[in-house]
Amino acid sequence: MTQNSVEIIEARRIVTSSKHTGAAPLPARGWMESPGDPSRRPSIKQFIECALLVVCQFAATGLHAEASDTDAEDKFVSGRLGIGGLVDPRYSGGAGYRSFPVPLASLRFGDYAYIDYWQAGLYVLGNQDKTIGLAVVVTPRLGFNARDGALLSGMTTRRSSIETGLSLDYGSDAGGFSLGYLHDVTGASDGSVVRLLGFRQIEISNRFGVEAFVSIEHLNSRVANYYYGVADNEATASRPFFKPGSGGDLNAGLHFNYDFGRKSTLLFGYEVTWLGDPIANSPIVERRLGSLFYLGYGWRL
Repeated sequence: MTQNSVEIIEARRIVTSSKHTGAAPLPARGWMESPGDPSRRPSIKQFIECALLVVCQFAATGLHAEASDTDAEDKFVSGRLGIGGLVDPRYSGGAGYRSFPVPLASLRFGDYAYIDYWQAGLYVLGNQDKTIGLAVVVTPRLGFNARDGALLSGMTTRRSSIETGLSLDYGSDAGGFSLGYLHDVTGASDGSVVRLLGFRQIEISNRFGVEAFVSIEHLNSRVANYYYGVADNEATASRPFFKPGSGGDLNAGLHFNYDFGRKSTLLFGYEVTWLGDPIANSPIVERRLGSLFYLGYGWRL
């Protein structure tokens, strides 16, 4: 695996939710209609939006300077970019699978930003040795609708969301840890997630490399209730009312790359998600353990 000439601090993210269909959400009733005190939501969103605006403006100045000072032989943008097919559960906890095309990107922008498959980050603070950094991160959480599984029949659509927040990272290209706090800024669940992640990159040969990672994720009650709960108006004889409160999951996976030719690369990976209690006890969960696989072709930059 090719290593950048400048050490960067990386953060990793894994998909932990099911796929969405883009359908508009149906009107909800009961506790699903108001996941929290409405008077608190604007203040949380406004705080996060203002904080992100400030740090992004601060980082943009450094990003421009870094690009201007980069030598010709030191590429500012490096990594791999491609397209492929992905197979994963139709929703988190579902037994059925679906496949669809996805972009595959593992890119670094100097010491300042990265795109790592399912997550993007922008570093705003860091020490001189580039071993500790604070990054603004963005990652999706995918929802579902009533057509995604037999246990979901008659349920209200759960919208996909964008989670944004801060991640404190420690390590280097070879491996490290990150601790992040993310909040749903799209208002789907209006909840937050805390994630602890560790990763390790291994260069098996000049052409073949692998990245291994493990992460633990804690979902607060708003996220868990929204994506794994059953509201009063959705309850049936076989699907009782269910409100899990906070919950967690464990994620692990391997990302492989095999380089060939002048610029070509083969990208493939496998990830698993294990749902913890109490969300695994939800009436809509068919399987506690879900897996994801992707395969694609790309180019080395």
